[in-house]
Amino acid sequence: MSEPALQHEDRAAASIAMPEPLFMPPQAALPQRLPARLTPLPMQARGVSLRTRAARMLTAGLEAERGHGQLFLWLPVAAGVGAAASFALPFDPSVAALAAAFALMTAITLHAGLRSAVHLPLALLLAAACGGALAAALQARGAPTLLDSDVTTAITGRVEMRDIDADGRVRYLIALEATEAPEIRRPPERVRLVARTGHEPLPIGARLKARARLSALSGPALPRGYDFAFSALQNGIGAYGFLFEAPVELPATAASAGWVLRSVEYARALRDRIAGRIRSVLPGDAGAIAATLAVSDRRGISPEVVDHLRATGLAHILAISGLHMALAAGTLYVGLRRLMALFPSVVESWPVKKIAASGALVAATVYLVLSGASVPTQRAWIMLVIMLVAVLLDRPALTMRNVAIAALVIIVISPSAVAGPGFQMSFAATAALIAAYGGWAGRAERSERSGGAKGFGLLRGAIGFIAGLLVTSLVAGIATGLFSTHHFHRIAAWGTLANLLAMPLMTLVIMPAGLVALLLMPFGLDAWPLKLMGLGLEGVIAAAAWVDSLGGDVVVGQVPLPATATAAAGFLVLVLMRGRLRFAGVLLAALGAMLTLSPFRQAPPDIVIGEDGRLIALLGEGTLASNAERPSAFVFEQWQRALRAPTHEPPVMVRLPRQIDSGDSPVAAAGAASDPPPAGRASIKRAPVNTAPVNGELARSALVEDAAALRAQRIEAQRTLRDLLGHARGAAGRFACRDRGNCVAVLRDTVIAAVDDGAAIGPACDMANLVVVGFPARIDSCRSGAVLVTARTLRRSGALAIRLLPGEARDPADGITSPTMAAAATGRRGKASFAITASLAGVVRPWTIQRYYDWRSGVYETGGATPQDARPNEIGPLEGGPGVLE
Repeated sequence: MSEPALQHEDRAAASIAMPEPLFMPPQAALPQRLPARLTPLPMQARGVSLRTRAARMLTAGLEAERGHGQLFLWLPVAAGVGAAASFALPFDPSVAALAAAFALMTAITLHAGLRSAVHLPLALLLAAACGGALAAALQARGAPTLLDSDVTTAITGRVEMRDIDADGRVRYLIALEATEAPEIRRPPERVRLVARTGHEPLPIGARLKARARLSALSGPALPRGYDFAFSALQNGIGAYGFLFEAPVELPATAASAGWVLRSVEYARALRDRIAGRIRSVLPGDAGAIAATLAVSDRRGISPEVVDHLRATGLAHILAISGLHMALAAGTLYVGLRRLMALFPSVVESWPVKKIAASGALVAATVYLVLSGASVPTQRAWIMLVIMLVAVLLDRPALTMRNVAIAALVIIVISPSAVAGPGFQMSFAATAALIAAYGGWAGRAERSERSGGAKGFGLLRGAIGFIAGLLVTSLVAGIATGLFSTHHFHRIAAWGTLANLLAMPLMTLVIMPAGLVALLLMPFGLDAWPLKLMGLGLEGVIAAAAWVDSLGGDVVVGQVPLPATATAAAGFLVLVLMRGRLRFAGVLLAALGAMLTLSPFRQAPPDIVIGEDGRLIALLGEGTLASNAERPSAFVFEQWQRALRAPTHEPPVMVRLPRQIDSGDSPVAAAGAASDPPPAGRASIKRAPVNTAPVNGELARSALVEDAAALRAQRIEAQRTLRDLLGHARGAAGRFACRDRGNCVAVLRDTVIAAVDDGAAIGPACDMANLVVVGFPARIDSCRSGAVLVTARTLRRSGALAIRLLPGEARDPADGITSPTMAAAATGRRGKASFAITASLAGVVRPWTIQRYYDWRSGVYETGGATPQDARPNEIGPLEGGPGVLE
């Protein structure tokens, strides 16, 4: 009785007349068959040029696409391109100019739609692009304040969120209220801090005070890499760091929080209690993943399990996205329909489908709130709401047009999401699956009409289920792989197998059991569905570990942007078009794949320098030789993936005896025998500028002693660098280091020196072709002509990628002269040429402006020479100019 009732309702909904597609031309202008220009040209048309015939076929194909109503699907594409172009500019575009352009293109679109349908597509797409650029500019203007430099200070703030990792450490999201000792002039609004000391976690909404180390957001690890500071446009976090001590809870302020803030804090506190309840029933990684799926609390998962999931392409289950939202809402939707179908009178009297859709909509909204409403979850919720509203309006739910509407809404609300991998991969997978299942459904319908073989119902259903999972994994894997290789530089080789093993558990066991557990949790009856959910998650973890043992992921290296853009254009043409033009997408995708081959891509860099100047690496055949025995994993692993260099070559550590010439003065000898200055600080000293006349003799004596000590330090630095150079020549392609801050390497007869002592800059400039200073020295250039890179110049330019160009290298031995002449000596030397690429050269945007802020003076130093002055094939410092060694 229940099934016929449901079928009766479906047939009634299908009988409702559907509206005409948007932007369809008048009925009189619609061709009843394909235009003649799509048919083979007659023999007398052979005289027409190939270019003319191609133009005619393209015009006819576009007209056919417009007749199908496909123009609307390209609006989010145009808006996304406009938003991406706005964010790619090195300066802030004028909001007024973009608003005027958007208004003008909208007016042209309306005029073209009323007067002529020929120019309508172009005008409409340009209007959408201007709208996307305008939305991006408006979002950039409201960007949060980002910390300009690392600082240790005492903070006072309010706990907005908290989570606990696998080791029991608490991480807080804090809204800053004040800072002191020192007071930060431009403090960020929100910071995320990890508590290093054990303590009773403070509740959400509590006020706290503690001593903290705040770190500025890092930029791209490599040119064309992901800018982590850009993510602040979405999450609003302006700094990260840790607490030195257990935070002290402060009494609440007299001013009561508004009802919106109280509601948000209540939802976050409820989310925290749900996560704690799940982990109490399901300890270990299964419970941590269950908490992730329920409320997006993913800090408790062990690193080993995370690595297995990433290597096998199953990491997408850790981010609440369209899959989780669809499974949760879909389970409730189907369950409500099945339940109401048991009562025929209800089916005949009430719109069962709409009631079930309304219940699923409420459940999806509650799921959004409980999961923390992250950006991927918001995106999934918007897509699901549009589809459920379509059901309420008796429209097809899973259509390409609904996906386009969801994309447009997200671009308007949060245009910066366009640049992120989550937005690109989510919509690519959804669009690809809809296109694939559309073709599959059409073929199945034609097969049934032709009287194909029926087979046994149960066996046929099982085969169809397995085939559906296989096709889903393949289609989604191909669609998302295009963007995952660009952003993460790797692809899961066995991802299809892993998804084929894990997705049945996710679909049939984990998500339904999790939904039932959340529904029963208020009544204390959630233990048995949580344990069932845990069994399914244990199976997923085991499947990920086994598939990872087969080979894991494959590192593909940094993919050129033109290759990704071309392949993405081909993907969109293939998925969004319906006529013959869609096959042009295959050609574009093939062209994009061809652009990734070695003959068409730029040569990899020979030298990479981190944005703080403390980490340098030389690229070899599958190796990266760094100046650190244990380099920062966060940066170095990104270099290894992007440059396809899995092997780390540590430096050759050299113990150098201190040598003192017999002719050195006692002061110089004392200076040479003393310990070197602390890393990161120049040893150059200056005499007081306001010395009283009565102390003039003492001042002159102190100045002489300082000069003697400086001379001794330079002598020792010169000898140290010379000895390191000898060891570096014996280990070509690797660094020879006394410590991390004082290293020398020789790469193809080019000498690279890394120093963190001000007294060593002069000798390094005389000896090396490239000098990297690991502290913000106020030095513009080397008089010798060597390229000088300092932490001060890197602050504005970001990380550097340097290629060695053909040219004559110098003999550093000829350039070593007396330390007192180091600033002026040039020596008998040739030149080595470099092609320097900077990550953020000349980019002054809300997510980079903090790099130009001087906290000492409280002003932005955006004028004068900038890193943009660095040009390929030119030897010189990043900032240029006639400055000399101080």
